[in-house]
Amino acid sequence: MTDRNNLRNRRDHYVPQSYLRGFTDPERTTSPRPLWYFDIPGRVWTERSPREIAYRYGFYDYMMHQIETETADSSFVELENLYPHSRSALIEDEFQNWKEYLEFLLCYGQMMRARSLLFFENHQTEGKNLRAWTVEEISQDRQTIKLKSMTPETLPPSFVKNWTITKMREEIQKGPAWLNDFRWAIRYCQSTANPFVVSEAPLMICGEHPDLESAIWAPHSLLFFPLCWQATLVGSRQAIAPEIGEFGDEDMLRFRKMYESTAKIFIVSPQRLSF
Repeated sequence: MTDRNNLRNRRDHYVPQSYLRGFTDPERTTSPRPLWYFDIPGRVWTERSPREIAYRYGFYDYMMHQIETETADSSFVELENLYPHSRSALIEDEFQNWKEYLEFLLCYGQMMRARSLLFFENHQTEGKNLRAWTVEEISQDRQTIKLKSMTPETLPPSFVKNWTITKMREEIQKGPAWLNDFRWAIRYCQSTANPFVVSEAPLMICGEHPDLESAIWAPHSLLFFPLCWQATLVGSRQAIAPEIGEFGDEDMLRFRKMYESTAKIFIVSPQRLSF
């Protein structure tokens, strides 16, 4: 039986290793560091393994033992395990069968959004603004309580982190949720020399709007979710034609520029590229 205490403060990958392996050049699969990793702050390329990137120690660890009967990891382990098989089936059929996997892919995309750094940062900020009263004493008849103060206080960091992790799990349990409101298509490419890439934020929305909420609901916004270096899902409030097609060179360049310009930490690619 696994001791949960031994699993605390391990490497928690906010972008799954199994997902990152989809951005490996087939000719580099036996390499110990098969990915090309572009460090955004340093503007330098290095070779990395999926284990070496996109993680934080203890990122999904609850702060109190009594609520760890079910870990945060259990919310996404099944999706993580199924994804490589689905991706392989899509690639084998040259993505012609993509609609058969759409429901699962949207569940996976929702999971990726909910476990992301951006989701955690936003909810940590929201949690820091929460206020509550501290109960100092409960009467013996349990009819009255004594408050520490009549003024609500900020909540401790441990509570905020636990609250954020619980919010993450709730989002994952919703399944595709709002992603089902989009019309979806798939775009693919042919060469690792002109590939799809991914950043620390795989789910990307593109639209000329001042805030995320406005962009999500705008009719001309596009939502991108790269599945691997060969393909990306494209979502819109409007129908996209054709539903499956190949991106040309200019489209691929725009796609990579979009991810590079919004990334704060890294870009992962099957080959070293010029930005």
